[in-house]
Amino acid sequence: MKFSCLIGFPVGQSAGQDIYSKIFRNHGINSRYYAVNLHRENLEGFFEFARENVLGFNVTAPYKEMAAELVDIKDEVVSATGSANLVKNINGKLAGYNSDYNGFLLLLKNNGIDPDGKKIVIMGSGGAARTVAYALKANHNADVSIASRKPGVEIMPGIISSGYDSIKGCDIIINCTPLGMYPDTRMAIPVEKIPAGATGIDVIYNPLETPFLKAVKLKGGITVNGADMFIGQGIETLKKLYEFSVTYEEFRDIFYEKIK
Repeated sequence: MKFSCLIGFPVGQSAGQDIYSKIFRNHGINSRYYAVNLHRENLEGFFEFARENVLGFNVTAPYKEMAAELVDIKDEVVSATGSANLVKNINGKLAGYNSDYNGFLLLLKNNGIDPDGKKIVIMGSGGAARTVAYALKANHNADVSIASRKPGVEIMPGIISSGYDSIKGCDIIINCTPLGMYPDTRMAIPVEKIPAGATGIDVIYNPLETPFLKAVKLKGGITVNGADMFIGQGIETLKKLYEFSVTYEEFRDIFYEKIK
């Protein structure tokens, strides 16, 4: 029996181990899913280990960009974003995918968010931010910009980062930084920088209401957490690694059972 896992640092806050384990039990899948805290200097060695011993694995911060460089095969989204969060072992070759892309599109659909014609600011410049920007640009006619701690950097073709201080009026503001993930209580920007009435999306799912989303609510905005993005990428993970489809409703119910 080969296993699958999540790699990153830290990964203790992830609900994936419990969720996938229950799905495996429910459907008689003979496998295990683990969370692996991996130090940066061991990342390349893990990829070599995975070629012989692992069915596949998810990748979380801060290794999504490095994973895109270490895989043997890249899908279109990984090539466009430089970010891989799902790796499948295909006869010793490691194929990289970006299931965050699927998850973000599901989040938009399930929460009735229409980005067309909207001014959108993405906070962060890592793999999640580039994936969200690519998903928006590839599927919607939206004015997309990226704000980060490093202004003036070309994050993606045609998108140069601006500083957080430059955030002004926008329709949708999206947190793609890890700030606010349990037990962190920080935000990328102070409350006064959040545009009044803007829709706030946080790709974080733990906690379900991050400090950023609480601040958006205080400013009169609609809030959307990262639960559906996690569920969408999880459904895609099962399809890619196990060639198995689980319904949104089943994954959602197990997710909320484990996250509470």
